Amino acid sequence: MMSKSKITDRIFHYLIARQRRAARIEVFERAADAGILERVPLGENDDSAMVWQLSSDHAAQFSGDPDHDREVIRAALEASGRKSNTAGLADQADEFGEFGDAYDFDLPDDECGTVAAAVKHSHAQTDGTDPLHQADLDEATAATANETAHIEPNMAKLAAALRGHVLSVVGGFAPGLKPEQVATALLLARAVGDDERMLERLTSAIARKWPIVAVQVPVHDFVRQFGLMLEEGIVLPFYTSLSSIRSGPTLSGRHKPLADLRRRKSIGTVSGAYLRRTDEEDIRQVVSRHILALEKPVIIADEVDEPLPSRLTAVADITIRGRGIDASLIAEVLALCCGVSASQSLFLMNEVGFEPDHLGIDDLAVAIRPGRSLNRMLSVLMTLEDENISNAEDKDGDGKSSDGKGSLGPASKSALASKRKKFAGCFDVIEPAVARAAVSETASGSAKNAAAASARGNGKDHLLVENLSGYGEAKGWALDLSRDLYAWEQNQVDWSDLSSRLLLSGPPGTGKTTFAKALCNTLQVPLVATSVARWLETSHLGDVLAAMTTTFEHATQLAPCILFIDEIDNIGNRGGGSERHYDDYWSTLVNRMLELLDGASKTEGVIVVGATNNPEKIDAALLRSGRLEKHIMIPPPDTEALIGIIAHHLGSDLDTVLRSHAGNGMAELTEADAPKAGLPDSVANDDVSTPTTKHHKGVPAHG
Repeated sequence: MMSKSKITDRIFHYLIARQRRAARIEVFERAADAGILERVPLGENDDSAMVWQLSSDHAAQFSGDPDHDREVIRAALEASGRKSNTAGLADQADEFGEFGDAYDFDLPDDECGTVAAAVKHSHAQTDGTDPLHQADLDEATAATANETAHIEPNMAKLAAALRGHVLSVVGGFAPGLKPEQVATALLLARAVGDDERMLERLTSAIARKWPIVAVQVPVHDFVRQFGLMLEEGIVLPFYTSLSSIRSGPTLSGRHKPLADLRRRKSIGTVSGAYLRRTDEEDIRQVVSRHILALEKPVIIADEVDEPLPSRLTAVADITIRGRGIDASLIAEVLALCCGVSASQSLFLMNEVGFEPDHLGIDDLAVAIRPGRSLNRMLSVLMTLEDENISNAEDKDGDGKSSDGKGSLGPASKSALASKRKKFAGCFDVIEPAVARAAVSETASGSAKNAAAASARGNGKDHLLVENLSGYGEAKGWALDLSRDLYAWEQNQVDWSDLSSRLLLSGPPGTGKTTFAKALCNTLQVPLVATSVARWLETSHLGDVLAAMTTTFEHATQLAPCILFIDEIDNIGNRGGGSERHYDDYWSTLVNRMLELLDGASKTEGVIVVGATNNPEKIDAALLRSGRLEKHIMIPPPDTEALIGIIAHHLGSDLDTVLRSHAGNGMAELTEADAPKAGLPDSVANDDVSTPTTKHHKGVPAHG
């Protein structure tokens, strides 16, 4: 009996070979449309197997030089400009045999090897020919030689050699492996390989005339990809036409069985998602009146991490259960689709502490794209993982996941709680001066306005934007936002209409942090205060990324709120000329910040304010539309602003200080000057010793 890893390798190697074959047929079809190749039946009728032959009209264009002929074929394919989904592709003589007759899992050991060996072997083929199918080319070449035996022997050999050469070059234009198909193949191979006897049982089951097979893999988008691969002749050794045994779409998402000029074997399908929406009595009818009465093979597919209804598992000849996407699966997909060594991917995922548990196949298709760096792809995957966890949490909290799809299990909930506890110290939450719950509706109808008014009356301890001095445009932005936020809460405007992204810059000590605290009081919303320095305290890249993500997640939960990020320039810059070491480290941080800002822009109620002493060091992408698009510089305080600062900090002691310095010119202020400087009217009187009961309401501009 083979080991689990051996079985997994065999199944996976078979599925990858089928994918490469499908890709090669696709480019051969394009070449036929372009007039380079033509299909010739091997038998006497059109239903017999086909062989690809070199078109006589184009044979003279080929010289045998790979570079020259590659350009000729490239030009012809581009001129054709379309893919053909037509014509007889009956290149499998046993296509209408029993369900499992054409399987060949028992490939020689030297062909099955490990996945890594298969990748290395395929990369060694510089002419673009699939090594697994070189024998097909040799056989076809021999057939060509036999057909031309009446010609000069040397000419026949030359024609056969030219045909093989052209097929090899055309094969080099075949599309690469698709991440979603490779991931689905790995999930299927692991599901079979996890049980040492599963392969034997599967082979026995599919050898029956009308087998019933149940496949359950708890990964989002698995069912659809599985259905598409069945139709494309990748999972089974023939093309299939899937039909739903009840109303609704097939596994591949089609509402009608696929019909084209390919010869297809019909298979009935049942989706686990559909069955979970039905009651027990309906399931009984599905089994007795449809599955058992259907004189064709049936496949039951499910992607939910819950047991199938017992009646379905009972009727199935075999049930294959798989597991989710993990780091090792991602590494293998990256190796096959991007040429990144699995050890390199695994090392980086371990370094950043990435342990995926909620990724779907569609997530891999989004992240793993040609031309992207490994850091970029892993950063996107980490963002999608966090988003999936958040969505699953929402479903659990809202009770919307009755079918179990996408919800968090106990282990996931525990891991998430531990993560939030670990990074809770990377930010502070500051409540506004008067809590919302403590404020009652006033005659004006605005509890928030009453809270702000209460804050104003509580003296110098409460900062308010309305009374700031020296902030210029920033003050105007904040007051506009206050009015717009109130309108948003009254459903009078959309969140997208608000200017809710701001970058404050200025020398140290110009009051950027003070502005954020004053904004918190004026808007009467919580302030989530953090800094890049606090994120970087953890040092380990994985922990830094997790700290950033946790901060944004917490802000989202508190919305509406303000997220204040100090020293945001320390996040790094991906531009050239940087003197920092470990560029990949800083590029990953910038990419994560961009993704978090983009995610926050789609979340209503999160106001993001960044602060920096060095705006020129910030990555330009962080300042684009939808991110920190509004930039306001705060200059050092001028004389008028300094008077306001001093007046605020002195508070009720201001009159005493002024009287004690009456001989130094303060008593010479006119009544017109006093309000301009934010001072009490009493200081402009001739009798500076006259006591006053008025208190200064101003607050500092800087601090």
